Amino acid sequence: MLSAACVYRDDAVRLMSVSIMKAPKNTDLKVEKTEPPTSLVHLALDAADRGQSTALAVLQDARGEVRTAIENGIELAEKLSAGALRFARKLVAKIDEAANDGLTATERALSGAVASAKQTTARDAAELPAAAA
Repeated sequence: MLSAACVYRDDAVRLMSVSIMKAPKNTDLKVEKTEPPTSLVHLALDAADRGQSTALAVLQDARGEVRTAIENGIELAEKLSAGALRFARKLVAKIDEAANDGLTATERALSGAVASAKQTTARDAAELPAAAA
């Protein structure tokens, strides 16, 4: 079954082919010499101007992005160095606490050794005359 759109399409093709067949066979193109195509020159200059404007805008955007990236890198370095300094302070505090605990334990051990030596010496001194007799 033929649809209405199909019939119209066929009619359009038929009309185009008829008009092509009726077209004059001998068509001579006449080219007249006129002024230089200033409009083409202006068009080319406008295109070049737009192109350089676009290129400079892209470079400005790239410059902004590079600056932002560098500033973010500097901020990151600041934060990392601040974190490293905090870590170093905590590390020094822990090492100081450990050294303090070690020195305190050494002091107690030495005090205990000296007290023990005093007791041993005092006891041996009291037993020495009895042992000699």
